[in-house]
This record gives sequence, C-alpha cells and structure tokens, in this order.
Amino acid sequence: MKSIEIQQKIFKENPSFRRGIVIAWDMDNSGIVPELEELLKEAVQKAAENSVDLKENKRIIPWLEAHRKFNSNPNKFPPAHCSLLKRVQKPGVSIPYINKTVAIMNYCSITGITPVGGDDLVPAGNRLVLKYAEGGERFIPLDDPESVEYPEKGEIIYLAEDLGEIMCRRWNWRNGFKTRITEDTKSIVMNIDGIGEGNIENTLSVRDKVAELLEKYCRAKVLVTLLSPEQNSFSFDI
Repeated sequence: MKSIEIQQKIFKENPSFRRGIVIAWDMDNSGIVPELEELLKEAVQKAAENSVDLKENKRIIPWLEAHRKFNSNPNKFPPAHCSLLKRVQKPGVSIPYINKTVAIMNYCSITGITPVGGDDLVPAGNRLVLKYAEGGERFIPLDDPESVEYPEKGEIIYLAEDLGEIMCRRWNWRNGFKTRITEDTKSIVMNIDGIGEGNIENTLSVRDKVAELLEKYCRAKVLVTLLSPEQNSFSFDI
C-alpha cells in the first residue's frame, strides 16, 4: 500500500491550496507521438503570442506569496510553472520533447498556468509527504546527479519518506534525480497544484486533462483524487 500526505500545517498557512493527484500505471512511456509533440509545440507558440504577466496574473501571484511565507525568494527560486512560462513566452523558443509523460506535464502546465509535476512511483517508495523540512533530508538535483543538497529548515519539500530523499525542493521549484520520469517508467504520480481564490475548478480541470492524456498516449490505467484540508492524505494500491 502506498500513501500520499500533505502536512496539515501547509493547509493552515495556505488554506486555499489544493493538490490534484493522478496515479497512472501499466503505462507505455516510450517513443515519440507526433500528435502529442504537435500539441506541445502549439501550446508553446500560443504562450509566446499571448503572454501572461508573471507579476500580475491571478494564478501566479498567490504562488509568489506562498513561497514568501516559508522564506523562499520566488525571484531567485521561482515556482516551476513560472520558470516554464517565462521561457516559452519568448518568440521562437521551443522546449524539448523528453518523453510522453514529460510532454503531457509541460503541455498542461503551460495551458493551465499551474504547477504540474510528476515522479516515478517505483523509486519513490511507499510514503510520499509534502511537508516542512527538518533540514537533514537529502536532495540530488535532476540536472546535477553527482551533487547532494540539503534544504533549509522550514522549507516546503516533497519527500520520499521511506528513502529520506527529496523529490522536489521549495514546494514546486526544482525536481530530484532519483524519481525522474524516463521512457522506462511504468507507474507515476502526477501533482497538479492550485492556490488562491477560485483555483479549485482549474486544478480539477487540469488534473482531468492530465489523466485523459495519459490514458490516450501512454495507454495507462489511471485514478484521480484531490487533497485538501478535509482530506490531506490518500492511500492506494496498484
């Protein structure tokens, strides 16, 4: 049995926060699907043509405020969807098609203007927790697998608790190497995060789009849920 939990203190400090969850398994993440590749290209092109104000948008501002609450500077350590949007809003920019799931993740983050992240469930172990760091947890960055970092005490981290390994630092800033999604990945958990007034409808819409695309392009079996102050944990067996 596996479980995902959000520390209640995070909801106490950020009462509007919701996390949409998509579990996918028996999936085929190999190869390139031209239709999906074109969807991602179109999303990038439209983002460049209709740019989002990264300081004023209603789906951006609450995240900047949330990061400041745990003493993280969002200008130095921006939420991942802010970095992605900043990148693709420049004319002529393209982003690599790494694999089907990562393409789905990037597509949904761009079009939904919201953080969408994912991890391979096999190396992640059985207990995944979004929590405030104690400071001794290990983090191996996705882009620098030879190095080891440690979070600041009080930083929000997404932890593979069985391993003591951080999957994502500063809530949704930087992903870890050990639970990265590859072409060989067969089961994943995807997180669709929403915060701010009126975010739930968008969070659910993006969550369901992620599930739909994983079913269509990865032939995955999927289940979905929503974590909230009323339901801060979810257990499942696949």
